[in-house]
Amino acid sequence: MTEILLKKLEAEKFISQLYRESLSISLEEFPTWALDLLRQVISFDGAIWGTGHISTQNFHTQITLDVSEDIFNKLLQYLPINPIFEQITQQQGSAINMSDVISDDQFYQSDIYYKCFKPHGIERILSSINLDERSGIFTLLTLYRYDREQAFTTHEQKLQSRLLYHLMSCFAHRQLSEVSKQENKAEKENISALCDAKGIYHCVTQRFLDVLDEHISEGSHQKFPIDAFTDKATFIQGNLHFTVNKVGELYKVSLRVINQFDKLTSREKEVIAGVCHGKTFKQIAKELALSPSTVSNHLYRIYLKLGINTRSELIALAQQE
Repeated sequence: MTEILLKKLEAEKFISQLYRESLSISLEEFPTWALDLLRQVISFDGAIWGTGHISTQNFHTQITLDVSEDIFNKLLQYLPINPIFEQITQQQGSAINMSDVISDDQFYQSDIYYKCFKPHGIERILSSINLDERSGIFTLLTLYRYDREQAFTTHEQKLQSRLLYHLMSCFAHRQLSEVSKQENKAEKENISALCDAKGIYHCVTQRFLDVLDEHISEGSHQKFPIDAFTDKATFIQGNLHFTVNKVGELYKVSLRVINQFDKLTSREKEVIAGVCHGKTFKQIAKELALSPSTVSNHLYRIYLKLGINTRSELIALAQQE
């Protein structure tokens, strides 16, 4: 069996395994897992997977495999003198071999080699960019080899171009499954989006955007309209309640329209839970280390806040939430 035929079979196995197993891999682990899988088809010593937005010349997420994270800083610092950058942006979705852009004699004498790549032991480079025109998100995937004698072949270049499509397609599907995942079974509807630390959407549903437009204001459909959300687990803006959870280098932002139960304190919600389970004041008081009279006072304030008068009304209202 020829080497090329063997590589084709390995590529088919890669694609099959990628789609078959991706949903069992956490979103945080997906890029590293996928790169390790890719390594079985195209050998490499190190790799980077970075994303950003076309409106900024920066990486919003930075994932490395067997290469220092400082490579991202070096790439940005020496971007103006990097000859491969123009080629990968002009030929989006295609893998570009550095040796096809600049001759080895020129490259190994250049500033970009000595300042950016040589400090990391990088001798061979196969790079590609994918752009999602709807979101404006670009993904840079670059493979490195540390042995100058192990040049990337034309066949490996074609393989990366082909497999990049499947990597991006599968990753988008994995992101969509994450925003669709029901975190709380009690929730009637899950309305979520995935953002990076800059608030740029990496995956967002139309429902999420529609609710934002209805309750806040219509803004960019590429960027979350509220700044500095990543330092809070939950917050309220206008009539919307937001929950933020870190997912790898991204943030899952879930929202819902606030309801009358949001007016209640955590202690009052604990009292309601006890009432809904049919417990007496004494039983609730014992569980919460309170006096029965304190539980009664909490319940009185709950009735006032919710505009109700009886236990049966409270239970019925709680069951609707």
